Amino acid sequence: MLGSIHHLLASNEDIIHVHPNDPAADAFPDWGPWQTIVDDYHSDAPQMPLVAAIRAAQLPRDPIQLAASVPQDGFGMSPKKHHEVTRMSQFVGTLDLPANVRIVDVGAGQGYVTRALHAQLGAPALALDGSSVQTHGSQARGGPGLSGITHVTVHLTRATLVSAIDSWLSATATPTPAPVLLVALHACGTLTPDLFRAVLDLPPTHSWYPAAIVAVGCCYNLMHPPADFPVHVPPLPVPLPASAYQMAAQVPSTWHLSPDRLALTIRKVVWRALLGRLYASSEPDKDTGSTPTMRRLGRLPDSAYASWPTFLKIASQRIGVDLAGPNPPPEPPNPDFQRRLESLHVLRCLFGPVIESYIILDRVEWLKEQVRTSETLKGYSVEAVNLFDQATGSGRNVALVLRPAGK
Repeated sequence: MLGSIHHLLASNEDIIHVHPNDPAADAFPDWGPWQTIVDDYHSDAPQMPLVAAIRAAQLPRDPIQLAASVPQDGFGMSPKKHHEVTRMSQFVGTLDLPANVRIVDVGAGQGYVTRALHAQLGAPALALDGSSVQTHGSQARGGPGLSGITHVTVHLTRATLVSAIDSWLSATATPTPAPVLLVALHACGTLTPDLFRAVLDLPPTHSWYPAAIVAVGCCYNLMHPPADFPVHVPPLPVPLPASAYQMAAQVPSTWHLSPDRLALTIRKVVWRALLGRLYASSEPDKDTGSTPTMRRLGRLPDSAYASWPTFLKIASQRIGVDLAGPNPPPEPPNPDFQRRLESLHVLRCLFGPVIESYIILDRVEWLKEQVRTSETLKGYSVEAVNLFDQATGSGRNVALVLRPAGK
């Protein structure tokens, strides 16, 4: 599958590398209304060859069945977070963990997973986060009477992660070698590969070893290519643009759940691109979207996109350039061009799950290769597990799981 994804991405640079703001988008062909493209993507058998190829080149994302019931107190959690914490706890409950296991929550945030697993397993836990605000929030939510959880604020890297765990185990006089369950719920950017690198670096005689790792990555735009990606497959002829890692966060399979929101999102992107061209036509030496003037546009409220005249008026006030005039047209100029930009944006978004699949499979194959040559992790297995239901808002739903084979 990696090979087919590699070929698909390499042969569609004209879509992946061109944002609607880019002047190169002016030459994008007419794919018809964006709604037709979306409907084809959601059909059982897409008729457009490119849409069919996109569908075939992405990992299935339906969540696995989990029979175990682990009730969670949802206080303070959004429905999305409650779903994620519950499913993470359920999955951990299926692992064959040693009775003396320790828990390390990497990027613990407000500590929801830390507290849930501590209560579930009755094991000491270490909550690590790079933000003191998050650490203090986690401590406050746990309450003064909660024991057995240690909170540490530390800038997380492969070196500081090992050092923090070493210090914690030493301070608690934990017998060695200690089995450690490492969990990471949405470890941003480079943190996911760094977590696995830290464990791969451990010598066989270290004071602790991974009983298992369950890590869900996110924020691919915060990775540092090529150090973090690709780590297994050969690089693409032309490296993915920075915007591609943001596209990887798209979940087009759930677009049908909120069609009005989808239409508004497309309108926002395309109208801003059209605005950039209006500005460029009034200032011929300017680009369409990267000038200080256009950057002043910032984020606008949804109400600003109620109509084209409303948008022009509010945008003109924001950037300090009158692009509306006394009698702005009721609709954007050149509807054919608008339609082409809309279809370009939609096609770019459809590539999102393909790019995320590429990142996930690249990491899986890299980990399998590393495990095969590791003395510390000899006999471990690596798999990608669809842990969460994307329909709940949990777009990043794939966990990379490292554990002893058969457990």
